[in-house]
Amino acid sequence: MRGRVVSVWRHPLVRFVAFAGLGFGFDVGLLLVLKAATPLPAFACVTIAFWATYAVNFVLNRYFTFDASHRAVGPQVARFVVQVLGDYALTVGAVLGLQALGVHLAVGRVAAGGTTLVFNYVMYRWWTFHRPVAGGSEQDAEQAVAAASGGASAG
Repeated sequence: MRGRVVSVWRHPLVRFVAFAGLGFGFDVGLLLVLKAATPLPAFACVTIAFWATYAVNFVLNRYFTFDASHRAVGPQVARFVVQVLGDYALTVGAVLGLQALGVHLAVGRVAAGGTTLVFNYVMYRWWTFHRPVAGGSEQDAEQAVAAASGGASAG
């Protein structure tokens, strides 16, 4: 049984979902504390909770989910910023839009979180923490990513 659990835990999707659940609990908890204990508007509470949670998730995913801590952090952070900006726009838009329709703030955040889970896994695994191609360097991989996205090379 223990061997089976270890085998399942080795897959990055399982670790991602586990850490996403922990992060999401932290996000919603911080959101509700900020809303109840401060005079901040909902937009500010969602923003603070979102960015604090993403900082924690970046570290957890870099070290434990995608085993990317031995690669250069600079390019990972650059890709991560782009990923998070897209997620942030989707999250705030969904939460505030649902709140305008009368949905409770926490319920809106749960709905937004569910819609971005797949997006984030794909982005983390195949873009933010991508592994360089076999025999290639981090710089070669950066140039491949830039070429595929229509950008300039990283060199």
